[in-house]
Amino acid sequence: MIFRLAYEFLSGGSLLARALLLAALTLALKIPLDLVGTVVADRQGYQEEAIKSVQTWWGKAQTFVGPRILVPHKERPVSRQAILLPQKLTLNGEIMPEQRRRGLFAVPVYRASLDVVAEFDLRELRALSAGDNELDWSAARLLVGVSEDRSLSAETVDVDGTPVEWTADTGSWLSSLQASLGSGLAARDSVTVRFRITFAGSGRLSLVPLGKRTEATLVSPWPSPSFVGPYLPASQTVGRDGFRATWMTSSLGRGYPQLWGRLPADGPAPSAVLESAFGVTLVTPIDAYRETDRAIKYGVLFIGLTLAACLLFELATGTRPHPLQYGLIGLSLCVFYLLLLSFSEQIGFGSAYLVSAAAVAGQAAVYTGAVQRRFAPGLAFGGFLAVLYAALYALLQLEDVALLAGSLLLFAMLSLAMWFTRNLHRPQTA
Repeated sequence: MIFRLAYEFLSGGSLLARALLLAALTLALKIPLDLVGTVVADRQGYQEEAIKSVQTWWGKAQTFVGPRILVPHKERPVSRQAILLPQKLTLNGEIMPEQRRRGLFAVPVYRASLDVVAEFDLRELRALSAGDNELDWSAARLLVGVSEDRSLSAETVDVDGTPVEWTADTGSWLSSLQASLGSGLAARDSVTVRFRITFAGSGRLSLVPLGKRTEATLVSPWPSPSFVGPYLPASQTVGRDGFRATWMTSSLGRGYPQLWGRLPADGPAPSAVLESAFGVTLVTPIDAYRETDRAIKYGVLFIGLTLAACLLFELATGTRPHPLQYGLIGLSLCVFYLLLLSFSEQIGFGSAYLVSAAAVAGQAAVYTGAVQRRFAPGLAFGGFLAVLYAALYALLQLEDVALLAGSLLLFAMLSLAMWFTRNLHRPQTA
């Protein structure tokens, strides 16, 4: 009995019944929207697998550590290693982004080159030579390292004007290359080393500020950087042509000293050194999957506004489409997101959005015109959908103020609906 009364009420001609029917239809259309969302999530999962696959053979996020001087020494009967960090460390780096494809997916990676100048004060090391403590200057060597050294390339290091060859180093933590400095350091108060090093990576590049004073500059044509680490750039410029950032740090804010090895437990943990690293992450602009996912989040609101517009067209034209016809229009709006996803994988999000919106708006215009048996209502409805799609696209581009823009859009649409329905059930005067 209750269900029969409810059916008769909803199938009646009252405005309230039609409004409730369209509200129920809007909620029901959330099911196909969720199914499209599941497809988007699956494609995102495939994309993440492609990124991991490319990073496996190309290289992941890189951290550059160095340079520092290592000198073995003995405090009889114990043998230890003293590590001296530079007084001044200057790093000038260039990050060149590239793309590698895995199936449909383009994965951003980079090649980086660093020009390094490090000045060392050797008097701190000689201060260890006292009593039974002996420094083995003949075994002194320069160490540098990156977190992944498969693509590491460096020719020679200039040690006070003398070129020295690099060799691989796998015996020290945070070290990938070493260069023998020889016993000539024993008679010097300072030494300056210069070299250029290149390597490949993806995502983030970090630099460890080993210098008592560290100055670092990174430049890249990548337009969307995110600066990371405990130190922010002292100066930065970011534009469509790329970015340039400069850091200036001192040893006062670090958790480790300039000289390691005075005591048996004097050396810091690797994690303490790595935590001091600063750098940049090459942020990937919002891709098609995240854009589509954001669009789906507005799907129920979009469908509700469209069906509300259908109701206003019904009141304005005096025609009463069948609920099934409303349902077909709603399903067409859901198919828009599937078209958007599939086209965006091939031609990019912007072009895919234009093609999908034009297809759905045109389809709705032709169908509405056929239902109304008049060309003008169909054209007006298609124009309304085109405006809604344009507003949604603009909303998707406003990342930082998307909530504000969406709230204002909803308020404006509600205001228009209130204006067009202001004369409903106007009281009659005697």
